[in-house]
Amino acid sequence: MTRQTYSIDQIKDMLLDRLGDVVYHYAPPASGSYTHHGLYFTLNPGRADRTVGSFCIHMGGAKAGRWIDYAMAPRGGERTSCASGDVLDLIGLSLGLSDPGEILKEARAFLGLETVSPDVRRQRERSAAEAKRRREDQARRDALEAEKRARRAQALWLEASPELRGTPVDHYLRDARGIDLSALGRAPGALRFHPACWYQHTDKETGEVIEGRFPAMLAAVCDRKGGFAAVHRTYLGRGRGGAWGKADLPEAKKVMGDYRGAAINIWRGTGPRGGKPASLPQCPPGSHVFIAEGIEDALSVVVLRPAVRVIAAISLSNMGGVELPRNVARVTLVADLDEHEQAQEALARAVELHRKAGREVRLFQNRWGGKDLNDALRQALEAEREKEDADD
Repeated sequence: MTRQTYSIDQIKDMLLDRLGDVVYHYAPPASGSYTHHGLYFTLNPGRADRTVGSFCIHMGGAKAGRWIDYAMAPRGGERTSCASGDVLDLIGLSLGLSDPGEILKEARAFLGLETVSPDVRRQRERSAAEAKRRREDQARRDALEAEKRARRAQALWLEASPELRGTPVDHYLRDARGIDLSALGRAPGALRFHPACWYQHTDKETGEVIEGRFPAMLAAVCDRKGGFAAVHRTYLGRGRGGAWGKADLPEAKKVMGDYRGAAINIWRGTGPRGGKPASLPQCPPGSHVFIAEGIEDALSVVVLRPAVRVIAAISLSNMGGVELPRNVARVTLVADLDEHEQAQEALARAVELHRKAGREVRLFQNRWGGKDLNDALRQALEAEREKEDADD
């Protein structure tokens, strides 16, 4: 009997046509598994994963079959901040296979390509071709939707006011975070104030929907070329004493749009001879960039080192994935003092990714008390106030 040959793409298409079966077999449900926004979360079948949350698989759309593990180091040669792969890689991950030939052999066996009749084989080929067409159509729709989200994000940011003095943003940063914008001489251009920004949150376990309008600090998230990618929102509210802080919401910080590889350009620093500095995309050769995780830590760097260029990566997983211009030769990663194993691994990956990109990497972690740099800044300000009160 002649062995039917198939291309790798044909085998992938057949696997994706039966993605539910593939995932159930090679990444089975575990305690705590769930599906959210088309992503299936379960334990990583390729490592000693103890809790659900870092490993997920796209179950539909243009990325169907692709998986990612935010707590796992990337494979050799990958310029990403974490491990990822396609549906064939999922099979290899599950069974500990690295030889492409062995993975394809397993895939053929799963699909029954060695034993099915010609009629069944042709039916599967037609079904796989139709599934491929649907995915390509979905990919085009996804690309258009991503463009729409970016435009909506920019429109929301443009709705907000660049004037921050006296606003809840000003009060929140000064009173809750110890960051006095007036002392900087100018407000960061990426930040704006929205008096009534729409908020919506759905609890993934109960289905409860929380929505409404709240004051918010908005931040423009831009890609390497300066294009608008997303908008970061920090929702604000008054505490019991009337002071402004983060709103009492399930997730007071949200992002509209895709921020992977992008960042918030918080501060340009000082240009040559004290002049006006260039934008990040136009920065001169040999530039040094400080990369913090959040906006508040980034602004804390500005308070302490106003002459340096500072950006916020939004998340630890994005610190290593931020795409920077070639002229950036050095980076200082301003990281939280987080002792959790996953956080330490993610930070190590970020350092390695920037080094692989040819940059000198320095690491700063707060050793003065508290978890992050902003904690240290606030503690220092509080100690200074106590000293002044004692002197009085």
